[in-house]
Amino acid sequence: MAEIKIEPKRRVNVLPWIVGMVLLALVILAAASTAHRRAAAPVHRSGAAAADTQWDDIPPKLRQYA
Repeated sequence: MAEIKIEPKRRVNVLPWIVGMVLLALVILAAASTAHRRAAAPVHRSGAAAADTQWDDIPPKLRQYA
């Protein structure tokens, strides 16, 4: 008669997956927080690029066009 080997079922460990997902969420939150806090640096141009550039502080609704 043939011998039938019965192997016990392997348990899948879920704990590393949970820890990995929590760490991934923390990294994403930290990156989003850092990007939110970082102010956009003003662009300073010099030379020909700055010669034809004007900065208008008037909001678009208050501008009058001729």
